[in-house]
Amino acid sequence: MAIKYLKYFFLLGVCTFSFTLNAQDTLKKYEFGGYISNMQSIQFQDIQGDWINDNLIHNRLNFDWFPGENLSFKLGLRNRFFTGESLKLIPDYGSFITASELGYLDLSWNVIEEKSVIMNMNIDRLYFQYEKGDFSATIGRQRINWGKTFAWNPNDLFNAYSFFDFDYVEKPGSDAVRLQYYTSYVSSVELAAKIDKDEDITLAALWRFNKWNYDFQLLAGMLNSSEYAIGGGWSGAIKSLDFKGEFSYLHPKDNMSDTTGQFIGSVSAGYTFANSLSLTFEFLYTDIVGNGISDFYQYYYQPLSVKTLSFTEYNLFGQASYQITPLLSGTFACMYYPKINGYFLGPSFDYSFTDNLFASLVIQNFSGDMVDPITGDKNRNYATYAFLRLKWSF
Repeated sequence: MAIKYLKYFFLLGVCTFSFTLNAQDTLKKYEFGGYISNMQSIQFQDIQGDWINDNLIHNRLNFDWFPGENLSFKLGLRNRFFTGESLKLIPDYGSFITASELGYLDLSWNVIEEKSVIMNMNIDRLYFQYEKGDFSATIGRQRINWGKTFAWNPNDLFNAYSFFDFDYVEKPGSDAVRLQYYTSYVSSVELAAKIDKDEDITLAALWRFNKWNYDFQLLAGMLNSSEYAIGGGWSGAIKSLDFKGEFSYLHPKDNMSDTTGQFIGSVSAGYTFANSLSLTFEFLYTDIVGNGISDFYQYYYQPLSVKTLSFTEYNLFGQASYQITPLLSGTFACMYYPKINGYFLGPSFDYSFTDNLFASLVIQNFSGDMVDPITGDKNRNYATYAFLRLKWSF
């Protein structure tokens, strides 16, 4: 199939473009930054039972190059050094790490893979961007974020992410082409297309506009070469209350005459008090619930897509954040899953030693009634994760 050669043309194009631009020495400008963190974690089902201890050293490198007035290049590299008991308890843990690479280009490598240690390198940003006037074109591995709400994003056809993956603030990217045109200060049209490792294509158009002091968006396209997608979203305010929402409807393109379409929608409201206390509430409805999730471990590590935002039909979310002192902030997040009488509780604290040195304590606790896939019995399932992280940015 001709499409399999796209990766080689892409790499050849990037290299050719780079060599061509190297001649423009007088226009070169560079930016370099990143961070390094050390995070100790534990997980258990019963606090009186067995604990699994792991450690992750996470280094990120961001490189920006501005070869010309209208052209820029971005490279983002993640280096992660895994040690701990999970490597010994989970068979083929190295493949589990690289399996999260969903792009068409395989840009994730385990450069060290031993019984007790794995070092993974992953390029999650690699793109050129051309901007001139009201037009922008981006090609390569990039993040395309169309979401409006906070915890769940039904409009995020290209780069769905997990709310629980707090250590990956940049979030995943896609191998894609993106064209944007700003028709005014508050409106734009956008066309994006990505290809994944299974050669499935997601293609969609987005129209953003402002009406009644609200920002609206409408989208239409195709998801993973198999489903048509339409959707929309909004963000605005009701007096001092932030009010946002988004929805998507998916329908198999080969079964347009039946009723197998699926709907996903979220609504969010937020308010910030004068004393810095911030409250956020969100509701998610999805009728894509047949994911075979039988425990929270599967839920926590399931593949990310707009179709795996949750495994229960109705979902409620609440979060409170407060600046306790100038250097210490606290957040408490929770979710409720009525169908399984389940919940998530997530307190976290962040302390700033300096402008670029931070410490974080994060706890994630899950509980709910799960169905055993073998016996069919419903059992109470528990999972707790706790993280202590020290992070230095440069």
